Amino acid sequence: MSETRDEVSVRIDNILLELPSSRCKPSIFRVNDDIRHTNGKLYDPKVISIGPFHHGKDQLRDMEQHKFRYLKLLLKRRNESSVDKYVMAMRSLEGKARKCYAGPVEFSPDDFVQMLLLDGCFIIELIRKYGIDELRESDDIVFQKSRRSYSFLIQLFIDDISPWPEASEMTGKISLKTVDHLLGLVYRIWCSSFAKITANRPIKVVEEEHKMVAINSTTELQEAGIKFQRDTQSNCLDIKFIKGVMKIPGLSVSDETESIFRNIMAYEHFFIDNQSKYVTDYAFFLHCLINSSKDVEVLRRHGILTNLLGDDEMVYHMFNRLGTNILMSSDFCYADVYKMVNGHYGRRWNKWIANLRRNYFNSPWAYTSFFAALFLLLFTLIQTVFTVLSYVKPKAK
Repeated sequence: MSETRDEVSVRIDNILLELPSSRCKPSIFRVNDDIRHTNGKLYDPKVISIGPFHHGKDQLRDMEQHKFRYLKLLLKRRNESSVDKYVMAMRSLEGKARKCYAGPVEFSPDDFVQMLLLDGCFIIELIRKYGIDELRESDDIVFQKSRRSYSFLIQLFIDDISPWPEASEMTGKISLKTVDHLLGLVYRIWCSSFAKITANRPIKVVEEEHKMVAINSTTELQEAGIKFQRDTQSNCLDIKFIKGVMKIPGLSVSDETESIFRNIMAYEHFFIDNQSKYVTDYAFFLHCLINSSKDVEVLRRHGILTNLLGDDEMVYHMFNRLGTNILMSSDFCYADVYKMVNGHYGRRWNKWIANLRRNYFNSPWAYTSFFAALFLLLFTLIQTVFTVLSYVKPKAK
């Protein structure tokens, strides 16, 4: 008679059998509670779910039928009547797709394959409809002439959600085959150019993050004579400090900005320790610069910020939330800029000159009056010297 095994032993053995022999590297993570505590709604889909994490939620269920309509549209456009080959293609990718997710995906093989098919076709048709005014059939002459690729259509889509006008220029240089999901694609488009820039800089690791001295706010830096300028030539994340001028690429702040930033920052949260967190570091930089609505106003007047929210106070509070309780890169991307800015701010001479310009030379007439007074003073001094000399010099006999 065989010995009956303990149920707990059987359960644990089955779990161990399902675990891969080597640790996989997922690229899609569930946002955990410590990140969601500020405003969890910013990470939740409002209209439609893509992927398994929010699938089946009540408020998103109505749009599931819309995915079937998009699939039917795709089949009609390709003159096909069955999804057989698409289902088989998704089945061949099921294992690879499951490994992209951190943690188990509680879907049966059939349900998971159906989700992959519906979500994938929905994204394709959505991007086509977005990039083309009227969804064209395959024999549309205009569409044949334009030969729009999916890379180009994705570029149009990402262009619209990007807070930087120049961010999508990298879209055509990135292979879609190397991207696991759309958030990863957005991240690579935003950060790939800046990553190459920082890779060429000397590494100066901030050994203890809490010892790093943050820079002052925009208005305080202005009082020390630092000027602000919109940089139209650099990458969206590339902030420079050159000869007392902070050059920052333009940033457009809209209703979607905080949600987009938070999702990208959550994506960076799961990076390994020595991997740079470009967007998180950038958010912290602006968090330091913007300490009041007055700081927003200054950056807006210099063309650096475009406020589509309408209220500078709202922009201030947004960056205040973004920069609170975040973990920056161990090798902070802007460490060199911080060092130069703080060095400039700490010199008393710069503050004295800035105060003089602000209080006494704040208009062209002030300069004219100053030089006129200086000329009059010099003229009077010279006249006085000659008058004194005329009495001291002995008269010739």
